[in-house]
Parts: sequence; structure tokens; C-alpha cells
Amino acid sequence: MQIIKPVSQQSKLPSATSVAPTLAQRFEKPVAPSEEEKIVKKSERLFSLDFLRGLDIFFLTVVTVILYVVNDNYGLPRLFMDQLGHPDWVGFTAYDMIMPLFIFMCGAALPLALPKYLESDGRASLSYWWKVLKRVAMLWFLGLIAQGELFSFDLHRISFFNNTLQTIAVGYLITAIVARIPSTAVQVVIPFLLAGGYTAFLHLCGDMTPTGNAAVVYEVKLLELFYPHVSWHPVKQIVEWHYTWWTTVPMFGVMGLAGYHATKILLHQKWSKTKKANVQLFVGLALVGLGFALMTFDPCIKHIFTASFTSFAMGVSFILYSMCYTLFDIGNHRLGMSGIILFGRNSLLAYMLAETCFRTLLEVVPNAVLPGLRRFLTDGQHAVLFVLLQSASLVLALYVWDWYKRGKSAAAKAAKEAAKENR
Repeated sequence: MQIIKPVSQQSKLPSATSVAPTLAQRFEKPVAPSEEEKIVKKSERLFSLDFLRGLDIFFLTVVTVILYVVNDNYGLPRLFMDQLGHPDWVGFTAYDMIMPLFIFMCGAALPLALPKYLESDGRASLSYWWKVLKRVAMLWFLGLIAQGELFSFDLHRISFFNNTLQTIAVGYLITAIVARIPSTAVQVVIPFLLAGGYTAFLHLCGDMTPTGNAAVVYEVKLLELFYPHVSWHPVKQIVEWHYTWWTTVPMFGVMGLAGYHATKILLHQKWSKTKKANVQLFVGLALVGLGFALMTFDPCIKHIFTASFTSFAMGVSFILYSMCYTLFDIGNHRLGMSGIILFGRNSLLAYMLAETCFRTLLEVVPNAVLPGLRRFLTDGQHAVLFVLLQSASLVLALYVWDWYKRGKSAAAKAAKEAAKENR
């Protein structure tokens, strides 16, 4: 007599998808845990990483915007306001830190975000490169929207590479490639080789003036291959503003790799948290010292990211990272930091809303509220209240988006757990 087993005991035939996964599944599905992923899983989420990223974008999208309006209407000390803009050529200000810190933090997130896409033997899987290339493409496209004038639909005006998001994409790509080199020593040496080669290029192929430096001269020559006239907007930007992008690519890689190594220090398994913070601090102070030493022959110029500027900026980034790690991840002093963390978790959305054509969305509330109050306000009061309501709208938008993401993540987690129970 044939005994029929209960359904729960019957052997299950593999589904079509488990036998022949789709191409998308092959790219997207994380592979078996690698040693790097096991190390990352043992480490708690770095509060300092979210905080420092949030502080950077909050300073750019809220603090500086409000202070500019206050200064325009009421006046602030010039020494103070000088720190909220870029120097004409040589020099260093607090505002100069925004872009390098963005690239640094993107590199710093890579050791935490990508190891789950590695093969069990540590080699990069298809899903690893798919993740990297998707991220690069997204950042590049958003950069075209932000400052590349993509929506002008005018080839005379569209700039393919002239935005912070695109420099982050370049730094991210270079860092992701170098991170797959097995030798840690080689990984450490590469940023110094990139910086050294770029510095030699600057000093051997031009001077250090705004119009005669090699970065600007050769960038214009490169762009003229694609834009036939100097009056075309992308070329005109370089000639008038003296900022370079294509020729400065090596230094974007240097900044991304600096952040990568900063987080690798925090993932060291044999060091205490205090020692990790101290090592970060020591490296930061050493880079600041190196920056000052380089300034004796290599001017500190943000426009073309000279080695002295980059070394100094990365030194400050290491020091800030160490301070945040000590305060938040070791000391656990996190009370009242939720607002900055909100910006840190949603930094890309904050940037796109506050720094691009989408900024008009943040003007809906002030344009609806202020007309009726206009007769009670002076021009200065109206301008300040407008920008405050604009900033409040940005915070509200980030909060709603963050709430949506958390809800979606919780639902996905619950569905995953329910699926496990039903097996």
C-alpha cells in the first residue's frame, strides 16, 4: 500500500527561477558572505558616518542659505562671511570643505555598503560591478540635471561634467576599483601615486596662475575637441571660472580613497575603538601637516585641487571623522542629533531639492503664507522669513520621504520573515 506523505513532508521541486535565474537576479542577488562582509556585520552601524554626511549637506542647503540672506539684509562680519565662499584663487575657507567632504564620505561608506556583493573568496561578483555602475550612472545623470543644464536641451549649453555629484561618482568608481586590489599596501600607495602624478603634471606642464595652469589649459583643449567654439557654455565656464573637472579626475580618486581608508581603520578587528579613533586622528594631523609642507611650493588652490589643498582637506576630514566617532560611536552622545541624521540618511534628496531646479518646490509654502503678511514685514524680515519657511519645507520633505522609506523597509522585512515561517 502506498503511503502518502503530508504536504509539509513532500519533497519540493525547484522552481523555474531557482533553476534558471533571470539576468536581473544574477546581477542583483547578493552572493555568499565574504570575509569582508563578515567583518562588516560584526561592526555596528556607524552613527558618525551618517552624522558627518548630514552635517555637510545641512551646512550647504540650510546654514549657508540662511546666512547669505541675513548678510544681504542686515550685514554680518566680513571675516565671518569670507568663510562662506570660495577664495578667488589661492586660499582655504570652510566653504571649500563641502565638496571634498562629500567625496570623502562617499568613499568612507564603500567598505560598509559593498562587501555583501563580493564572492565568498573576496572577488568582485557581477552584482558588485552592477551596483557600482548603477550608482555612478545615477549620480552622473543627477549631476547633469543639477548643473549640467540637461533640461535646456541645447548642445551649446549642456555640460557633461561640471557638478559635485559627478565628482562623487568618479571618486566612487575609482575607489571601488582600487578596493578590489588584494594588497592593502598597494591600496594605500595608489592615492599618493595619483596625487604625485597630478602634481608633476601641474608643475611641469604649466604655471600656477588661473589661466596658465596645466589643468585649465589642457581641459580647454580637451573640451574644444567636442565643443567647436570657445563661446559655447561648457568651454566658457572653464575659461571664466577656472574650475577643472576632467583633468582633475585623479584627485577625486584620492579623496574617495582617503574616505575608504578612514573607515577601514574603524573596521580593524584587533584594535579597540579608542585606538581606532586615535589612529584616524593621527592620520588627519599628519595629512594637515603634509598639506602645510606642500604649500611651500604647491599653492593651496581649490579650483584645480592641488595636492596641498587636497592633503589639507583630507586631513580635516579625517579629524572630523575621528571626533564624530569618538563622540557618537564611543561616547554614545546622540541626544538631539536626529535632525542632522535625517539629512545624512537623505543627503542626495536634500541636495537635489535645495540646489537644483527642483528648489521651486520648496517655495510653495512661503509663497502661500507670506503674501498676506507682507504689509507687516520689512524687506529684510520678509526675506529671512521666506528662507526659513523654505528650509522648514526641506526638512518636512525629508521627513516624509524618510518615513516612507522606513515603512517600506519594515514591510519588506516582515514579508521576508513571514516567507521563512511558511517554508
